[in-house]
Amino acid sequence: MAKLDPNRRTALYRLADARGRLLYVGITADPDARFKKHEGTAPWWPLVTRRAVEWHSTRPEAERAELTAIGTERPLYNRAGSAAPQALAEDFPVGREVSISALRLRLADVVHASVQGATTYVTSGGRPIAAFVPLHVAEAAERQA
Repeated sequence: MAKLDPNRRTALYRLADARGRLLYVGITADPDARFKKHEGTAPWWPLVTRRAVEWHSTRPEAERAELTAIGTERPLYNRAGSAAPQALAEDFPVGREVSISALRLRLADVVHASVQGATTYVTSGGRPIAAFVPLHVAEAAERQA
């Protein structure tokens, strides 16, 4: 990974949904590239309807502003300093099936659902190929085998 130039102008961005909920706060030297990355990896990206970008003279200045924003504005999906797991569970509940590609993004949610007693089937091409089950279900199956 390339070393980031601390003297480079850096953007602080805020992403919100149609209801005005602050979804995510981040920093980057290239907002368009960063938004494209979120689009490919963040399960909450389809909720984004508003983007706000403010530029700071240096990366350390933007980092301080980001920490303050996360701490005081409490975006839903920043992992550090937010209620991200609760927000993900509310906006993207885990159903009875999850595709392999969705599982890559949602593994923590699927594991949490199985701990809470739900069985989730992992699918490939719409066909079940594996399952996350509560421990007592797995133990019962092993006893019967």
